[in-house]
Amino acid sequence: MEKIIEKYNDALALRSQLATLQNLGFHLLYRGHANNNFKLLSMIGRKTPKNGDLLDCEMRCFQDYKNLIAGKNWTQYMMPFYNIDLFYMSIGRHLHLDCRLLDWTSSLETALYFASSDKNFTSENGHLWIMVYNGKIDDTIANVNPFDIKDFALIKENYFVPCNKSMDDFPLGEQRRFAQNGFFTIVPSNMLTTPLDKMQMDTIRLIRVEITSDAKIDILNQLPDSYSNFLYKGNSELEAQIKLINSKYFK
Repeated sequence: MEKIIEKYNDALALRSQLATLQNLGFHLLYRGHANNNFKLLSMIGRKTPKNGDLLDCEMRCFQDYKNLIAGKNWTQYMMPFYNIDLFYMSIGRHLHLDCRLLDWTSSLETALYFASSDKNFTSENGHLWIMVYNGKIDDTIANVNPFDIKDFALIKENYFVPCNKSMDDFPLGEQRRFAQNGFFTIVPSNMLTTPLDKMQMDTIRLIRVEITSDAKIDILNQLPDSYSNFLYKGNSELEAQIKLINSKYFK
């Protein structure tokens, strides 16, 4: 299998090579990193707590975030089987909340966009992570509080559209969840600082593919101009407030 993407068509060829696995019932998920130094860790795993241990800071940060969004009627968009803290955390992750969720997407193009669009790393190679998952995507795990999950889990970012509502009515984080064909992985508290590719798990295989700096240019040229707005719509005051909360607890 080709392990380097030098132009957009190389990525499409790679997807064709992997199609056989999908036909056999495996799930393929993708994640794009703009820089080769990025590890396969959630934001919590990459941060240093300012006061206390990592878990304590994560929980206090999350509580401040919940206080910030108190009164917003977001639960009208929540699937009935979802744990409310997991639901709030998954929206917060798309608004840059530091937490234990690691985003994945079922869309190759989405992952390629995020690997290629960061202007801080235009001249550097990035990489694409491909997860080949042979387990069951079990919605019941979404009913567990994120701080109580005891093992690796893969969760689909489901949402509910109430009657007489459209996607434009959704909160910004929910719009991004929808646009990015989202999944996320979550690990227990004692594994927060262990990169996913360093764990031994029977249900997943992880493939790392280099993306050259020239390929980034070609990828952005090949994707529609509207792609960035569709994937990363909006820039809210709420995001700025969440970043301030993060900075209280992490550096």
